Amino acid sequence: MWNSFPYDEWSETVTDFWTFGPANSTGTYIMTVLGCILMVASLIGWVWMEKQKLERQAAALRATGAFDQPAAPGPQATSSGD
Repeated sequence: MWNSFPYDEWSETVTDFWTFGPANSTGTYIMTVLGCILMVASLIGWVWMEKQKLERQAAALRATGAFDQPAAPGPQATSSGD
């Protein structure tokens, strides 16, 4: 069996394989910041989407009569004559 893979040309450091520059370069920081921004934006989008789905499901359940309509905010009148 032939060993044709060029292991001699490989280095042990990961930074030799980094596309955007060596360690501690501007490209590394830019990619890190972009990744963090994308992660936060995707989490916000996911929470917003789930909130919309929950509101649609609650509206559908209220339309079938499964749940009462929510009460108006503020103090509620009691029937005991307080």
